[in-house]
Amino acid sequence: MVSLELNSSLDSLVDQDEINHAVVQQLNSVFGNNLKNLEKVSELVQELTKTKDELEKRLRFATTEAPDKITKAVKAAEEALKKERSLCMTCDDLQHQVVAHTQKYGKFLEEIGPGVRQVRELERVQLYQDFVNTVNDQSKEIEAALHIGAEGQALVGYSQLLDTAKSVQGSQCLNLVSFITNTLLYWHQVCTHRFTSEFEGVLKAIKWPFSSSSSESVHQPPASQESLQRLCTLTQYFLQLSLPDNIASENFKRPDSPAASQAIAVDFESPVLPIRLLLRPLEVRFFFHFSGNKPTNSRENPEWYFTQILKWISAHENFLNTRIQPVLNRCGHQNISAKVEFMRGLVRLAVIKLAADLPQVQYDDDIFCTTVQETLNFEREMSQTYGYPASQPSVLSVLTQGRIFARWIHVERKFALELMDELVSDELAWQAVECGEAAHCGERLILLLQGITDRYKRLPQPGHRLQFLELELELIDDFRVRVLQVMKSERQDPLTSNYPAILNTVHHITTTLLDWADLPFFVEMQYYQECLGHIQEETTAALAGYNTTALPSISPDDPASFTFNSHECSLMTSFISPEQIARQDALESLNLNANVPTSAQLAEVSGSVFDGTIKLYTHIEGEMVRTLASYVFSEVRARSQPYRQDKWFHTMNPRHVLDFNKINELSPSICPLLEVLARHLHALRDILASSLFMQLWKIVADTLNKYVYEEVILQTRFSDAGAMQFKFDMTRGLFPIFGAFTQKPENFFRLVKECVILLTLPHPTAFLLRDTIRMWQDDLDTFSLVVSPVKALAEHGVTLLTPKEADTVFNIRIYDRD
Repeated sequence: MVSLELNSSLDSLVDQDEINHAVVQQLNSVFGNNLKNLEKVSELVQELTKTKDELEKRLRFATTEAPDKITKAVKAAEEALKKERSLCMTCDDLQHQVVAHTQKYGKFLEEIGPGVRQVRELERVQLYQDFVNTVNDQSKEIEAALHIGAEGQALVGYSQLLDTAKSVQGSQCLNLVSFITNTLLYWHQVCTHRFTSEFEGVLKAIKWPFSSSSSESVHQPPASQESLQRLCTLTQYFLQLSLPDNIASENFKRPDSPAASQAIAVDFESPVLPIRLLLRPLEVRFFFHFSGNKPTNSRENPEWYFTQILKWISAHENFLNTRIQPVLNRCGHQNISAKVEFMRGLVRLAVIKLAADLPQVQYDDDIFCTTVQETLNFEREMSQTYGYPASQPSVLSVLTQGRIFARWIHVERKFALELMDELVSDELAWQAVECGEAAHCGERLILLLQGITDRYKRLPQPGHRLQFLELELELIDDFRVRVLQVMKSERQDPLTSNYPAILNTVHHITTTLLDWADLPFFVEMQYYQECLGHIQEETTAALAGYNTTALPSISPDDPASFTFNSHECSLMTSFISPEQIARQDALESLNLNANVPTSAQLAEVSGSVFDGTIKLYTHIEGEMVRTLASYVFSEVRARSQPYRQDKWFHTMNPRHVLDFNKINELSPSICPLLEVLARHLHALRDILASSLFMQLWKIVADTLNKYVYEEVILQTRFSDAGAMQFKFDMTRGLFPIFGAFTQKPENFFRLVKECVILLTLPHPTAFLLRDTIRMWQDDLDTFSLVVSPVKALAEHGVTLLTPKEADTVFNIRIYDRD
């Protein structure tokens, strides 16, 4: 009866709709004509505007042209004005017509409006009912297909139902959306439950999970081909049952566990359904063995569950790659790796276990260090052996949690300082392993720093890595202070004490830091350190602006004056300086916003993270080299007194001695000097690094060069024979000692070399060169016509001495007479 009444009402509405439709068409025709008239009026108005513009141009033109042109322009203007009046009258008529038509047909529109709206409402109702009918039909198809076991046909119906659900997402018909979504989730749950039961039976048939005790079981599971084929088919069914992200599915839950509510596990994206089902028995085993009062649940041995996870990955890696991955590829999921999904699920178990254990063992240093080291080893094994991507969540996220990370830093600092105390207090600490090598403590310091770097370099957040880098720099600086203390105690006798070994150690650390500074990891750390500096400056400026902001004046007696904001409370309760707060905020901001730097950004990095430390160590190195050079020179100088007192102006047989070839012996007084110099230099060459010894002998050579020039040459007078003997002492005695370190040792004694040249010049040449210098000094204008003294000296190989200094050397020369 109700359907008959609904049909009759629909028929009446259809007849009325036809009448209304005819009236609407007539109104549209009338309004169309009126709109055409309005368009004509608009065109006439535009034409009038153009006419006015033309009139203005002509009027301007009339002011400069002949009167006849002005008359024509006036006539044209009058015609334009008449045309304008005509157009305005036409426009007014059209407007009156439009108003009249609107008043005439407005009543018809009011009468037919409710009917039109009712028709549209019925159309929406019809469409709504079509959606409901479609969903019901699709549900019946799925139910019938499942009843007869036609799983493929059921999945086709499910796919159609999924498309229907996607099409209504975002609709304002909330009840319809809810109905279709709930229907989809119902059939998703039904199909998943049906396939899951069979999937678990197939897993038992193929003896899943596999045992890692036998290599044969890894590569060839004991299962029939029918079971494996059915497993692949069910995997494909599960992939077809996958739901979009915007449609929540509550039909699958992980097995409950004591630690399953760990908030840190939220970062792990849920694997696809087949992988979740493959992980389910492993999760049950994991929580059975590593929770509660089981003997295997030992916090002192975290390597047990880490090793078990690695064994599971190794045992199932081949099966996932050869059986599951091809199914994913066929179903259009090439971007999903079955192996990575499987490993992520197992890593989640390790994270839950680790997050539950670490807070309980963090105050036991030995167990805490063991757990941290085993965690790092597990992460390294996962990455290097099994190719677990760095973009996936890892167990390192547990170590970087606030209190755990602070404890880790504290323990690293504590044990590093204790180890450093042992290093420097050992009896063999400052003894070199081999001659020219660094001391034992220096080598062990480098190993200590390398160990710390290896532990923190894989941390995902740059802010955490920077805090470890600061710890390394702190340890290096602490070692520098210890070096200074030991160096001062060994300075008294630098050649026979550990002073050279200490110097080698300082040099070894400096060169190692220079090498590290060029490594990509530390270049990246310099980039992040510069970013941190910029963020910290902005934060400090913001805090400074906050502190200097004028607060509203409040009476001291007003209770409101005793309130504090959260930032002030944090300052009062923690006693942390604003600079420390700014740095902590900057580190957190860097962790949240930092991106992996590009090669172009790394190329713009200036300096390195070790620049300040290298500068301090280089200063110590230079000071120690100069101390050794000063000690060698002081020994040489102490034995140079007899040589300085030789009578170079006295010769027993001038004629005989003037023959340079007849001088074949060194002065007896120079032998002690040369002996101690050669002995010390050769001893230092054996115990110092080559680059350090090169610095040292050059300093010694330069000091000796100036000393011989100032204290020997300029402090006496030389006869021809004395000059020849002095030349022999220098060229055959002093220079050859340094010839063992360079091919041209005389280049490092240029003052002495050039003085010897001037002292041994033949008399005529010496007189001429001396007169040239003195003429230049007496009258520069006159001398400008002859040869320059600088050029004259250069012709004889004298380029370092100035003309004045050369004249001084000539003055200390005694010219013997035949």
